[in-house]
Order: sequence, then C-alpha cells, then structure tokens
Amino acid sequence: MRTMRILLVVCAPILGILSISAQTPVGNPPSFSLREMPYQRPESCLPCHQRQYNELRSSVKAGYRNVSPLFNGLESSANFLSGGRLRPVYKDSTKLTTSNTPLNSNLVSTPAFTNINQVQAGFCQSCHNPHVVLMGEDPQKREVPELPGVGNDFRPDLFRPLRDYAMVDGNGRQILPTEPGGLAPQGARPSMGAAGITCDVCHNVMGPHLERSFQHDGFANMSLRIQNSIDKVGPFLFPAAVKGSFHVASRDPDRIAFLRSGNFCNGCHDVRVAGVGSMTAFETDVNAGGAGVTHYRLENLSTEWSIGPYNSTNNPFGKVIRCQDCHMSLFPYAGSSTYSVGDLKITSPTPAVFPTNFAAVPGVSTDFNFPLPQRPVVTHYLTGVDVPILSPSELRARLGPDYPDPYEPGTDEYGIPKALASRRADLLKAAVRISLDKTDRTVRPGGTFNVRVTAVSLTGHRFPAGFSQERTSYIELSVKDKNGFLIYQSGYQVDKPHPNTGEAGPDGSLDDEDLEHLIAVVDPGRHTETYSPGPDANGGRNLVFWHGPDKGPESRVYIGMPQGLVLFRNELTRIFLPGDSLGRNDANGNPIVATKPHFEETFNAAFANSVDNYRSLQPLRPTTFRYQIKLPSARELAMLGIDQLEGPLQVEAKVHYEHFPPLFLRYLTGTTGANGPAGHDLHLLNEKMIDDFLRNVRDIANANTTVELER
Repeated sequence: MRTMRILLVVCAPILGILSISAQTPVGNPPSFSLREMPYQRPESCLPCHQRQYNELRSSVKAGYRNVSPLFNGLESSANFLSGGRLRPVYKDSTKLTTSNTPLNSNLVSTPAFTNINQVQAGFCQSCHNPHVVLMGEDPQKREVPELPGVGNDFRPDLFRPLRDYAMVDGNGRQILPTEPGGLAPQGARPSMGAAGITCDVCHNVMGPHLERSFQHDGFANMSLRIQNSIDKVGPFLFPAAVKGSFHVASRDPDRIAFLRSGNFCNGCHDVRVAGVGSMTAFETDVNAGGAGVTHYRLENLSTEWSIGPYNSTNNPFGKVIRCQDCHMSLFPYAGSSTYSVGDLKITSPTPAVFPTNFAAVPGVSTDFNFPLPQRPVVTHYLTGVDVPILSPSELRARLGPDYPDPYEPGTDEYGIPKALASRRADLLKAAVRISLDKTDRTVRPGGTFNVRVTAVSLTGHRFPAGFSQERTSYIELSVKDKNGFLIYQSGYQVDKPHPNTGEAGPDGSLDDEDLEHLIAVVDPGRHTETYSPGPDANGGRNLVFWHGPDKGPESRVYIGMPQGLVLFRNELTRIFLPGDSLGRNDANGNPIVATKPHFEETFNAAFANSVDNYRSLQPLRPTTFRYQIKLPSARELAMLGIDQLEGPLQVEAKVHYEHFPPLFLRYLTGTTGANGPAGHDLHLLNEKMIDDFLRNVRDIANANTTVELER
C-alpha cells in the first residue's frame, strides 16, 4: 500500500486552460521556508498520474532529447570549437574565466552574469536538464563531471558525449559505456538526467528569474526560479489535499498564473548565445556588471510569440492563444475553424480545446477517497516537430523498457495518435497554407509568365521556429504541360552518393538529400585550442560554398528575385569583418582575407556570431513569392524532340518540411566520428542512421492551378 500514498503533481508544464487576457511578466516571488524535497524521478508520479506519465513519456523533451545523437553531436562539436567551455562548472571548481576570475558557477546557479564564460558553463544542459546541473553542486549527486580542463588545457581525447553519464546500475551507481558514446552497458538503467524535463522541473517553478536573464525580462537561457520543495504548483486555484501529505499543492495565485501563462515557456524557448564578437545588434546583458556579456539570438521562439498576433486579441480567435493552447491541448484533433487572413480564406484546426478528465487518479490521490471533479485538463504530449533519430531498441536500452515506439500504432482515449511521428506530421499540416490564385492565367508559346505562390504561417511564432537552423521548410514548385513534360522545377532533391560518410552510390531515397540551391563542403573540425589544425581542417569553417542550380535564397529574401528556391528557415551566420581570415585558401593557395564585411552560413553555433532570423514566415502575414518562368522556344523544343507544348499548363506547389538538413547531419557525423577532434569515434551518428531515420514530412500544404496556352 506504500505506493498508493505517493503523489507528485503532473509531469512537465501542466498549465491549465482558463482564458488569460494578457501575458504580463510576474515579478520574483518572496522566499519561503517549506521543507526541501529531493528531485523526483517521473516514476514517482505514475501511481496517481498514469495518464500524464504516459503522455510525457513520448515527448522528446522527456528522455529522448538527452540521449539524442543530434543534441549530443551539437553539444560535442560546440565544445570542440570552444575548448570545452560548454560543460558544467560547479561551485567547488578551481577553473578560471578568461579574465582570471573564479569560474565556479553554472548557467542555472549564477545570480547575475558578469563574464561570458559564466554563460557558457553548462550552456546546453542547463535548459535540457537544469535540475541535474543544480544537483551537481553536491559532488555526491553529480552526474556530469567537470571536464579535466578548458581552453588551453582541454583534452578532446578524453571527451565523452553527455549521454554517457545518463546511465546507472541496479544500485543507482553511475556506469559508463566501454567506448565513448558506445552502446548502453548490460543492465544499465536510465539515470535521473536521462528523464530530461521531468515533472519537478516544471512544477517546482517559483517564477521568472529576472536577474539571470540578459535583458532582465525572464527570457532565455533557463531564466526560471526552481525550488526543490514539497510545495508543487499546478493549474488549479483550489487543489485537493494530497494523500498522505506527500507534497503540498500550491495555492499561490501568482505561481499558478505564471505556470498557466505563455511567459512560463520564455525561460527556455529563447536561446541567446554569449560570445566575443556577437554581431546581432551588439546586444548585451543589462544587469549590473554584465555590459561585457554580448550575445546573439540562436532561438527566438518566445520573443516571436510575445510580439506576435497570438499574444493579443488581434488574431482569428479573438483571444490570447498561449503556447499551451496548441502544444498541450487536443490540437490539432479538436475540429476546425474557418476565417480570413488577408484575402486568403483559411480552414485550420482550432486551438485551446482541452479534454475533460480527472487531474489525478480517483481513489488513489487523496485521503479518505476525497472526490475529485472532472474538469478541463491539459495533455502532456508537448508535440513539436522532432522525431527520434534512434531505433526503438536503442531508445529502450537507454531510457527504459517502457519507452514508446515513435511510430506506435493506435490512439489514446481522446483519439489522439499514440505515435509521436503521426502527431508531428499532423501538427505540421496545421502550420501553413499556400495559394496560387495570383498566378497569371495565360501565356503564349515561347513567352514568359508569372507563378505567384502566397504562403501564410498559422503558428503562434514564425514558421519554422525554435532552433530552425535545423528545422527547414520549403516550396516545391513544378510546371508541366498537359502531357507531363517538365518545364520548370524548384525545391527539388537529387539522389546522390555520399562517399565521405560511406554511401558509395545513390540509395533510392530523397529523405537524406539536400536541396539543390546550395552546394557546400564543410570541415568536420579537428581544430580545438590545443589541436593544431592540419592542412585539410580549419575548425568547422566552410571549405567550399557556392550556389547550385536552384540558387537562392538571398536573392529571394532580400530583393525578391522571381526565380529559385523559396526556403523557410533561419540561418546560422558568421560575419567576417575586413581583415578577418575566412580560414581557407584561394586557388593559388593564399589565405582568403575579407576586404569588406562578408556573410557565410555556418554549421556550428559556436562558430557563428549572428543568426539571420528573417527567412522564416511571420505568423498571419501572407507573403507572395513570384516565379518568372520562360517557356522554351520552338527551336528548343525541337532539340528535345517535342513538336509543341500541350496546354493547359499544370502548376503545382507543395510545402515540405525536413527535420534536419542532411548536410548538417553529415557535418556532425564527421565531427564526432573517428577522424574528428576527439581522435576516436563518439558513436553518435553514421550514414546508416541518417538513411534509416531521417524522414521528411511532405505535402504539409499544397495548391494547384492551370495556365492556358494561347495559340
């Protein structure tokens, strides 16, 4: 009967559903003296919150993200370029900042930033696993050790991916794979850190941490106050008492309001990278002593929502639509709404519809079987746009035998697909609409006509959003004659070999192919602060970078050139100022030095110093992209063995989504592979994994029209 007495408030952000008229930042709350409670594993919630546990289990926030080869590869590659400065540094550390002051604080434990190195310490893990970093202040509870050295003392050969530290044996003692990044040892169980964003991370939140946010606004880089107390906050103003007083259900209206608001998400879903030479408007930390902490905006999602139409009543639904209204509701499975955006008539799923259920298991969660009401509750799927790049067997080996298959069949009690992959696809299909209504209606043989694709994002932020340097959406356009003769195409892929990662010939799949607008060769990056780069390595900078046959998107984004790829994503950028070396040589072997400001896309956030955040679609703002298409002449047709084109011309536009540009994945494969900076394989990515698990979500929006051929 002991387990019947366990109750922990629902896992992840259970954020209620009452309408909120405004999203006003909440001030720092006063201190309190309720007794501390160790951070709980999600299983502690399970007896009383089985539904929420099951839902959260399939979310990439809970578990997968921390063992993900992509997250681990990005974090590893950034450490190789920064001399190991992104790993946690604890209060007992003897490490020094670059200005020779003690670096004994982490991103989540620093009261206010005065040095860039303080922001870098524990940078990635502090949002992915903040409670584990905080627990690490106690050496007896430390999962992720400090690296032996940073900067000039960094040892890439001793480096391990973060996920190596997320396993324990049957007695709770940490065990490591035999090889860095290798398979889970026999009998391994997930550690506290393997669970990722757990119930306690969200339900121990006290409010925003204004001092730790660069702009004193509660945005970015885990600007949340987390207190591991028995006082857990949920969404309801009058919660029932918990069985056996396992914990206290908070009745603090300010905490409840913060948890239920979109502001709650701001602390992690803006990401601002600190570094010397950041170029994004030279933003600095406005807190006292932080004027030297410059940063750029790697992820701007919460800012986009907060300044956008959904954080107001100026949207089709006439009320504030919070993050929770799409990511923790029945959306997109709760019916549709029809409305106008500009001159477009839109039908799309309705947000902010919540299921009615018990917040906890009746008869288990309260003393004396105190009755619980059925009321609107949130779901904890927290569906986004990612799907694991790991097999179900490896997921279960690292995260436990009950970890769900991302492609699991069936639906839950509300009719929502159990499969994360299905929920992702349906969420994306609700994100954007396109129209060809402004396309020219006629054209003469050999003449020129304009196809106009109007696209509009229906998301609460830009589309795509988040770390959208990895998340990419684009328009595929084709124009054919009546007989299927291809006249024009853009947004296409070509099946190619990839010998640099072991694919000797085309494999019959386009999911692992890049678009044809850009051709790049990137260095996997042997350079660190102690490893001297060889002649074929330059620390992750681009070796070759040129336009492909479907060239864009600069000409489209900035001057509206009416041809080439229409690509929706943000772009990691390195800005080179006059006198800066580009890190590669010209045809004569001479180093290339910038003579004027020079911009290049890059593949590593640690090498970037800015982000172009203006290539993605703005919410509820239709944008028209023009394609100027010239029909082949009679002579050109004759050379192809065609007498004439047959009308009407068939115009088709589709919007596709890809989780991660394959070139980016292959960069990470090289960086963490046997020839990377560590000097040994970190066993995170390889060509087979790319081929097996990378899947585009195609046709998330489409439109068709015809153009008459005048004779």
